[in-house]
Amino acid sequence: MNDNTAPRPTPAPRTDRTRIRRHADRAVPERIEEFLLAGHTVHVACVDGGEPRLIPFLYHYEAGHIFVHGSPGNATLRLIVDGRPVAVAVTRLVDLIASKSASMHTANYRSVVAYGRGSQITDIAEKRRILDAMTERYFPGRHVGADYDAAADEDLAKMGLVDIAIDEASAKMRDGGPQGDHDADPAHPGSAFVRPV
Repeated sequence: MNDNTAPRPTPAPRTDRTRIRRHADRAVPERIEEFLLAGHTVHVACVDGGEPRLIPFLYHYEAGHIFVHGSPGNATLRLIVDGRPVAVAVTRLVDLIASKSASMHTANYRSVVAYGRGSQITDIAEKRRILDAMTERYFPGRHVGADYDAAADEDLAKMGLVDIAIDEASAKMRDGGPQGDHDADPAHPGSAFVRPV
């Protein structure tokens, strides 16, 4: 976390914007951190001049903070460091679910939608710490110095790193197999199955 950001409590639903409406039984707020720690891609959205912007990033997550990085020329990174509201989404597709009914095709998934605000991290030591932790998360067991060379200070100085402090979040998931009216009936034509992704 950067020096201007105090530790935050675990993200949780706090207002109506993070209330799960459709399939509310799939809401799992207690698993927000688990899903954020397990995800691989975060989609970051904001509004600029009345127009929506959305871009996917690799990311690192720590205690209520999502860190994204890229070139200082990245338009989205430049926008979100000014403290404007941002929305982020992390989704992991687990299985594809085929049904004997067209409308019952679906998927098993884990997802988090969160809201917060971004700020820029400029401290070289903090950038290094976060990026080393991110590398370890994506490549468990790889360590700087043993498996790859450390980033040069000048490279870290040129790189943009943004801390998105999460204000609130919601998590949702689906598990299980096909649930169409005829999916369990072997006499009904068609097929129903679970296909892991």
